Amino acid sequence: MIWAGLVIALVSACGPRSRRGSSEPLQKPAGPLNLEQAREYVLALVNRDRADLDLDAVERDEAAERAGQRHAEDMAKQGYTAHWGSDGSVPEERYTEAGGDHFVQENAACFFDAKQRELDPNPSFVAAELEKVQIAFMSEKPPHDGHRQNIIKPVHNRFGVGLAKAVGLPNVCMSQEFVDAYGEYDSLPRDGHAGQKLRIEGEVHDPVDFGGIGIARIPPPKPMSGEQLNNTSTYRVPQPDVLYHPAGFQTPKPVTLEGRHFSIELGLENRGPGRYEVSIWGKYPGAGDELVMISLRTIRVR
Repeated sequence: MIWAGLVIALVSACGPRSRRGSSEPLQKPAGPLNLEQAREYVLALVNRDRADLDLDAVERDEAAERAGQRHAEDMAKQGYTAHWGSDGSVPEERYTEAGGDHFVQENAACFFDAKQRELDPNPSFVAAELEKVQIAFMSEKPPHDGHRQNIIKPVHNRFGVGLAKAVGLPNVCMSQEFVDAYGEYDSLPRDGHAGQKLRIEGEVHDPVDFGGIGIARIPPPKPMSGEQLNNTSTYRVPQPDVLYHPAGFQTPKPVTLEGRHFSIELGLENRGPGRYEVSIWGKYPGAGDELVMISLRTIRVR
């Protein structure tokens, strides 16, 4: 299952490039791997598959690793495969809470039996087990190839993976978190209240041009059972309820744009409790005027 669905457009292979990967054959590790070694091997598998298509390598992202580990462990304990968590969390929320401030997309693989299990506190991993999950993702065929398309999305440049096992079982639960990091953003509060003033500020990096700032609201999280989670489908990023652009465009309030630096002060509308999502939008080279998210952060409003 892939966390799919950019709201406006995905860009094609003409996207920005930073560091070319290597398509040389991987040397399979001998013996069991600890968590750190397994993460490095999954990263190598992902970059091998990207290099085979002449795409840049992705680099490790610690926030994405924390978010992925939280989700992989939850899936292993509760016996499900989904992009919602048993606490009702969603991918961008977990990434935000892990300290991330960019845009993340997720691949997930685990059980589907909804059985609760004890988590292995010190798991070891075999290379073939990790390869099996990656091969399953990359073997998908259009139009049902969401995992594969996420792995080979040209503009991804960072990556984190969570890996977990249940006691006594060889099955690997994996949560791959792909990140598009193209800016620096001032911090936002993790928790807020209706009517609170927010200053949304930052800088977009080359080769992306700033496009806008979006605000969306999704309901408060509700705990979900393994059965409920296994009946969920592809998670789609919420569309902004309001999108703010720089002066010169139709916008409810203009974003101040000075070079690559943007800023705006907005109030959280009184729409009740929920998760308010702040998105930054940009334009990639060769994509015309189409906008894509380059950052998505959540604020919990109670």
